[in-house]
Amino acid sequence: MAAKEKSGNSSLGHRKRLRDRYARGGLSALSDYEVVELMLTFFIPRIDVKPIAKDLIKKYKNLRGIIETPPEELIKTNGIGESAAISIKFFKDCITLAALNDLEVSEGILPTISKLIKFFRSKIASEKHEVLEMVCLDAKLRIIPDGSVRLFEGSVTSANVDIRKIIEIAIKKGASSIAIAHNHPSGDPSPSFEDVRFTRKLSEACKPINLNFIEHIIVGRNVCFSFRRDGRFDDLYDDSLEESRPRGRMNVAEQKESVAE
Repeated sequence: MAAKEKSGNSSLGHRKRLRDRYARGGLSALSDYEVVELMLTFFIPRIDVKPIAKDLIKKYKNLRGIIETPPEELIKTNGIGESAAISIKFFKDCITLAALNDLEVSEGILPTISKLIKFFRSKIASEKHEVLEMVCLDAKLRIIPDGSVRLFEGSVTSANVDIRKIIEIAIKKGASSIAIAHNHPSGDPSPSFEDVRFTRKLSEACKPINLNFIEHIIVGRNVCFSFRRDGRFDDLYDDSLEESRPRGRMNVAEQKESVAE
């Protein structure tokens, strides 16, 4: 009994230290499995959840993979019961709702580049590996239900990413317009030669089927790059999206200011 009590106290102490580290340094102060471990402490009381977190990372690669996994699949992991699995789904749905609230607009009002940037930052800014995300929009530039799609994980180049698959997904979703974003884990959002090449190829593929390609955003650490804002790529886009500035970079402070306008 004393040994069990000691183990419980040790687990509580570890949880407090983990939360203190997060409070001081944010998510960047934690490793991948520690982020998952911290999340689990809110769903699973008392026991040591570190082994569970490591198992989940091993099976699903990262936090995104975990929260995107259906509860009925999650409960197959040792230590994850129905309550924890539903809590993880709730956690994911809250993140999605918060992101969609930033993008949703009233009828007749177009979303701005700032809102797209904020939306994509909420999706991929914390990723430690390069990922490509797409959002599908209807004819009034409102997000389509289930219209946010993770397209690819890895180096985003025209050689690695199947552009035909992107088009097929957009058509299947019933999209009138699409916007894409990928991250640069280095923190520098400056577009590479391959980024420009990929963007041009996607733009060219959209035109024959009248699919509006409205934006490609590169997410860095505290700065984002907008192809539309840059000015060198005006031939890639139509003029359906509001709020264009004659420069491509936009830091986080500017995002907040512009969204508030």
